[in-house]
Amino acid sequence: MSNIKLDETIFSLRRLLMSILWPSFIMACLSSVVMFVLVNPDALILQANSAELSHGFIYSITFFIFWLLGTMTSALTALLMCKSR
Repeated sequence: MSNIKLDETIFSLRRLLMSILWPSFIMACLSSVVMFVLVNPDALILQANSAELSHGFIYSITFFIFWLLGTMTSALTALLMCKSR
């Protein structure tokens, strides 16, 4: 009986993670596209004496920042939607 309860808990956790991570991934993709349509990566100056960064590195870091922000907002929404016990 406890095995069934554990399976339901794992399924519920997977469903919660996917409902948080998937929308934030889609928004990170769209945000990155919009960002780099409007901003040239060469125009981004991180530090005056920093090493030359490749465009791919800048795109990747920006994508992961957007994904982190989207994950935080989706997780907050999921937290607020949970029923109190």
